[in-house]
Amino acid sequence: MNNRSRFVPPLAAALLLGAALALYFLWPESDAGPSDREMPSTTVSPASAPASPAAARAPQPEPVKSEPVKSEPHAVAAEGPRATEVPIGPGDVVPEPEVANPPPQQNDPIEPEKPQTAEWKHGKLVRITELLGRDVERLEQEREAAEASGNKEEAKRLEVQLARHRARLDKLHEQKAALAGQASQEKAE
Repeated sequence: MNNRSRFVPPLAAALLLGAALALYFLWPESDAGPSDREMPSTTVSPASAPASPAAARAPQPEPVKSEPVKSEPHAVAAEGPRATEVPIGPGDVVPEPEVANPPPQQNDPIEPEKPQTAEWKHGKLVRITELLGRDVERLEQEREAAEASGNKEEAKRLEVQLARHRARLDKLHEQKAALAGQASQEKAE
């Protein structure tokens, strides 16, 4: 591991942290009122100082801290923009409110798995063989088009793919013939 890769992640993290702290402390605050971080400063004037030491020891009533009261329009503005409200027209259906814990939904019963008989396997092999045959025809057309356009690399690649598909198709034909015999025996029984 080289030295550069040892220093880049911590340096990037430090720069990101520094940028976040700079934004936090230097971002202008809103003029809506005093923030929760600011504490009101209290000053004592010499005229309001207690005259006797006994009065100085007496508990002073603490000033009542009042929370800023948010009226409804300000609360909405603080939350951010809301979706556009459209009046309900005739024929509109009002959706029901979402329920916190909806009742469990009844699932459809699970159908038992169908037996994988020789006839079923034969049907699947017939379909796979049909699809692979279509792919072989498509690849032959693409290879001919590549040869006609002079793209020898593409033609060679398609020829290799065609050889693989044809080998697989031959194996499927053999399996299909074997399963056709098994399927006919199952029908007879």
